[in-house]
Amino acid sequence: MPTHPPSSLDKQVFDVICLGSGWAGRVLAARCVASGLSALIVEKELIGGDCPFWACIPSKALLRPAEALDDARQVGGARERLSSTSVSVDAESVFRRRDLYTSGWDDTKVAVPMVESSGAHIVRGVGRITGVKKVNVTLDIGGGKYESIDLEARQAVAICTGSEPIMPDIPGLLDAKPWGPREATSSSVVPESLFIIGGGVLSVEMATVYQSLGSKVILASRTPELLPSVDSQAGEIVRNKLESRGARILTSTEVTLVKRDHSSASVTITLSADGHSQNISTSEILVATGRRPVVHHLGLESIGYDPALIETKSPIMVDESLVVKSISSNSSPWLYAAGDVNGRALLTHTAKYHGRIAANAIIARARNAFPSQSSAFDSFSASADRTAVPQVIFSDPVVASVGLTRKVAEQKGRDVSTVTAPVRTPGATLHAEGYEMGWAQWVLEKDTGVLLGATFVGSEVSDLLHASTVAIVGAMRVEQLVHAIPCFPTMSEVYLNLVDAAGV
Repeated sequence: MPTHPPSSLDKQVFDVICLGSGWAGRVLAARCVASGLSALIVEKELIGGDCPFWACIPSKALLRPAEALDDARQVGGARERLSSTSVSVDAESVFRRRDLYTSGWDDTKVAVPMVESSGAHIVRGVGRITGVKKVNVTLDIGGGKYESIDLEARQAVAICTGSEPIMPDIPGLLDAKPWGPREATSSSVVPESLFIIGGGVLSVEMATVYQSLGSKVILASRTPELLPSVDSQAGEIVRNKLESRGARILTSTEVTLVKRDHSSASVTITLSADGHSQNISTSEILVATGRRPVVHHLGLESIGYDPALIETKSPIMVDESLVVKSISSNSSPWLYAAGDVNGRALLTHTAKYHGRIAANAIIARARNAFPSQSSAFDSFSASADRTAVPQVIFSDPVVASVGLTRKVAEQKGRDVSTVTAPVRTPGATLHAEGYEMGWAQWVLEKDTGVLLGATFVGSEVSDLLHASTVAIVGAMRVEQLVHAIPCFPTMSEVYLNLVDAAGV
């Protein structure tokens, strides 16, 4: 019998009901409870969502051992203790470490106590909206039996159901039983060879992981470059490093046919590029072609939401305080969509941010204190989604970016200039004698010098990003950034390099 079935609830009315227990739902519920409201989280899978079990946490746990070994190789006094330059990570130990951080995929060890300690209630089952502020939860308890309960929210219902992997329509792909993101991050088997479809974040991170574990990696992307969401030079640096370690990277390439030979367990993949086709044989195949919001089977049609948008699995449309648009309701705003499901920025930290913004709006409306007019970057507007979303790609080297790339800025009609500089600083060389030359870029508005975007590529650059994020949110000019003095000797002195490159 699962924990927290519908029959465990001692009441059916809560101030706030969250469909989904990922970071958006958990932050939202916790903040509402802290304000004095009651909150219930509904979850059909593991409490906590994808992040702690199949996404951020296991992927970073898998990446870190090889990164630590590389660090040791570059520091005198440490590298001499390595028995050989060919020493590699121990796969079994890497997987065991990953299992520790996922709590063995048991949500009752960490995730459930975390939610309950916030004061929020939990119920397991499939949540479905049945009317204004009304939700039904049904749980399959096994043996053909189900438990069901009808619930009501006094203030708000929040859809925090996240996103799911996209499976492209490639002949033979489903029959080949490919890995998706969950299989890639939870596998305890290192395939002899791994073919990855996709050129985005998951693709390069899993290429990095399985290459370090000993797999022969082949990656095929439809795009002409890796990591198309960041600056093209960043993607090129990552590609060069993967290739230098033996990965085969195929860009502008379509997968047209997949066939698994179940007798030999091998997979044959047919590729097309520049009008030519070729076949490649591999042990395993990973599909990493993006994600889409989970909007189906939520009951949205019962409140007048456009069925066509549900059918096409389009992101749920929301306003700046994350209230769902285009529903038939005469009551005050009551339905919110936070995190991946609204399609604004499919990132864990954005989900946390959305949970905060939506909770602020719910609390203010419950107190009749919501402002008559909201403004950018106030407590009730998810303004960062438009201009200041940060992202770290834990590839080798790491890519950290925030705000607008030059390409996106120009598409938006902004007149911009870019400055580039090396990441190499005294702090970087003290960190590791073999520190490879990193790369940094600022995107500046030409007329004002206001910082619009930043990208850093190199080892250990993730912690450099937040200063640029703060500067973008604060609409700081490069002349002001001259006075943000970085400590010596740290990697943050890259900001001196950028200021010098900007000529101020």
